[in-house]
Amino acid sequence: MSSALLVVDVQRDLVRYLTPQRREEFLNKLRDLIERARTTGTPVVYIRHNDEELVLGTDGWEIAAEIAPRTDERVVEKTYRDAFRETDLQQVLSNLSVDHVVVCGMQTEFCVDATLREAERRGYRVTLAADCHATFPVDGATEEQIRAQVNRVAAGPVAVVPASSLFAEV
Repeated sequence: MSSALLVVDVQRDLVRYLTPQRREEFLNKLRDLIERARTTGTPVVYIRHNDEELVLGTDGWEIAAEIAPRTDERVVEKTYRDAFRETDLQQVLSNLSVDHVVVCGMQTEFCVDATLREAERRGYRVTLAADCHATFPVDGATEEQIRAQVNRVAAGPVAVVPASSLFAEV
């Protein structure tokens, strides 16, 4: 069995809400993580959200150009926070013989959290790239507070590790 990197909802209309400095930092970390996964032969599976705000086929719905998928990499379309719900993600991972997923991406407290919880519920070993997920401030909480809370709550059933320690060549 093997691992896969799940890149959740890193779409143009979502990353544009990050400050320019945070956006650059986040996309650079993601790009490095994706490249390490590719170098080690780990499949990269992109998840893309579709709804009334992220409208299918629009420019803002596209995955951020800085981390765009290669033509041979799978993109799973979803309409719910959980990337498994009413999608073919389970089948994609099964076809790749994956038993471990590494989760990163946008909307820490929504889609990232829902996807890692559902992956764990389905029996996958799950790792959250602790510093490779992002969101925007909400209800008085800063992005840093939201990320720290999700990292803290996920720890236990989910391995929470820095992105720099993932997909190191052996």
